[in-house]
Amino acid sequence: MIDKRVKSYIRTRYGDANFKYVEKFNSVEKAADPSNEGKLVEVVVNEIKWDHTKVKEDADGNQKASAETDGQTKKEK
Repeated sequence: MIDKRVKSYIRTRYGDANFKYVEKFNSVEKAADPSNEGKLVEVVVNEIKWDHTKVKEDADGNQKASAETDGQTKKEK
């Protein structure tokens, strides 16, 4: 019998990024305290390095198969 269920796959990527996060404050005292949150101005991602990726089959919410690739060193800017 042919299985006619729609299959889907989940890809999870693990890696590191170098970024700049800029916030705006209305006083120097608030800006100097790292626990305060200001108004977001911009986020700039300078570099992404992917370490590894996992791909899993997801059929009816069950993860059945798994494949993993390690050592991806491609850098994106």
